Amino acid sequence: MSNDELDQAFSLSVRLLEHKTYHDLTHQFISILMEFEGVQDAASYEIFSLTRKPTNGVAANIEYLVRRFPLSLDENVQDEYSHLIDQVMQQNKGGIIRLQDQNTAYLALDVLENVKPRRVVLIKGELNTADYRQLEGLFQIYERLVILLDSKERDNLTCLHNRQTMDLILNQVFEYYQNTGVACEDKRSWVALLDIDYFKSVNDTFGHLYGDEVLILFAGLMEKTFRHTDFLFRFGGEEFLVIINRVSKEGVSQALERFRQEVEQCDFPFGKITVSIGYTFVNPNVDQRSLLEYADSALYSAKTKGRNRIEYEDQKQPSVSNANDIEFF
Repeated sequence: MSNDELDQAFSLSVRLLEHKTYHDLTHQFISILMEFEGVQDAASYEIFSLTRKPTNGVAANIEYLVRRFPLSLDENVQDEYSHLIDQVMQQNKGGIIRLQDQNTAYLALDVLENVKPRRVVLIKGELNTADYRQLEGLFQIYERLVILLDSKERDNLTCLHNRQTMDLILNQVFEYYQNTGVACEDKRSWVALLDIDYFKSVNDTFGHLYGDEVLILFAGLMEKTFRHTDFLFRFGGEEFLVIINRVSKEGVSQALERFRQEVEQCDFPFGKITVSIGYTFVNPNVDQRSLLEYADSALYSAKTKGRNRIEYEDQKQPSVSNANDIEFF
């Protein structure tokens, strides 16, 4: 490798290392890829695998959902590269994969291990030998940064996304509705706050290890009940948050009620617990803080009306913080 190639490799690597979130890192990576001679297009995807169990000795089929980057809220993205994603999933080997389609060359950069969801970057075009060597090095850096940032953006106990990541993703959801002009009346996104009832008494009676086990099981119920296209977070303490995407008011009500029942029916280590839920719709015309205050107002209403219930805030009245007026535990 010549001195010029080394200088370029160092410069490109620094550009990747400057970014502290997966969102910004991937924007920069795609921007760098588009600078290579021969690259016609580059796109990034998040892939959620759904494995069917084998029956009667027949091997399991693999189904998956795809979300395109930057954020798409469609349930399963279908675009001009969908058939190439199929090929990547069939090979299932990670790393840099060469693909060919109708005399057009593609490269798939597959981050397979240690992240959830799986990340794939598709490159349309052919690289010369020197640029391919640069790409190999850049992909190693990108892959390790994706794994590192995925760990950083998750809650250590429950492995759900953390509060900091929630701020970033909620902003992207706002931008999606602002930029696409999608009609909001039929299928909206919704923000719901989920609070475990009387959680403090669990810690006081059984100890924090039991409390941690409750939080882990509760997070597992969230992952089991909500869709792959929804976003799940540990908001703080015993409070969780879910962004439910592209459903009607009836649909979100059914989803939240299904989850409330799952919690109520689950056998936790010491017995039963319940959850109170407050939710509202994502309104791109209000700021994030106001939106969370609306959801919190609905949660407060659920608590004051007896807990183990779901309440909705329609945003017609100014949100009011009542956190100091009621004991939630």
